[in-house]
Amino acid sequence: MEIYPPTEPHIVHLNKEHPAVIALCQVDSKLAALIRLVGDMALKPSANPYESLVMSIMAQQLSAKAAGTIQARVRLIVPQVTPELVLAADEETIRQCGVSYPKIRYIRDLSSKVLGGEVTLDDLHALDDETLMKQLTSVKGIGKWTAEMFMIFSLGRPDVMSVGDAGLQRAARWLHQLEERKDGNYLGAVAPAWSPYRSYASLYLWRAVDNGYVDKGLVL
Repeated sequence: MEIYPPTEPHIVHLNKEHPAVIALCQVDSKLAALIRLVGDMALKPSANPYESLVMSIMAQQLSAKAAGTIQARVRLIVPQVTPELVLAADEETIRQCGVSYPKIRYIRDLSSKVLGGEVTLDDLHALDDETLMKQLTSVKGIGKWTAEMFMIFSLGRPDVMSVGDAGLQRAARWLHQLEERKDGNYLGAVAPAWSPYRSYASLYLWRAVDNGYVDKGLVL
């Protein structure tokens, strides 16, 4: 298993000269066309894993816009997102920001476990993907999808494939004009070729959804 050594967060600039982009374009002509259409992208991992997990829990089952609105409201109540301040914040005040009661319980459970030492977030970069997934999903309220989003957007892991993400599945079907599958796993037919850069390929698929290419049925 590949081990990720401790590193400082750094911005990944995805452009035509990036080795990952070159590799993706070489193995998938359709993806290459999407990459040219989308243009340059950047992925900035987080320097605060705890805050990122809290925000990921808040974003569960919400659109990016709705999640951003709620997260901004919470930041006004808790300007510094730390376990201590989150636990000290009034639950009803957080609820009024748009955070559901179950999510509040999940966030408080995470905070308690971080403070109690049951969850250690200091050495995440030293864990391989499989071990990290097991640790994250042991926390109440953090399922596979939330863990995958955290691994991609907060840690910048390059080869995470979220097969449970409906947007990615829809974009994969659109990109390769695939016939309907009973299992709905369109990524299974195309994503293996994208390894070891499946996270980066996912960024372009999400952008295709956000930009309306998928809904408009644009053919590349």
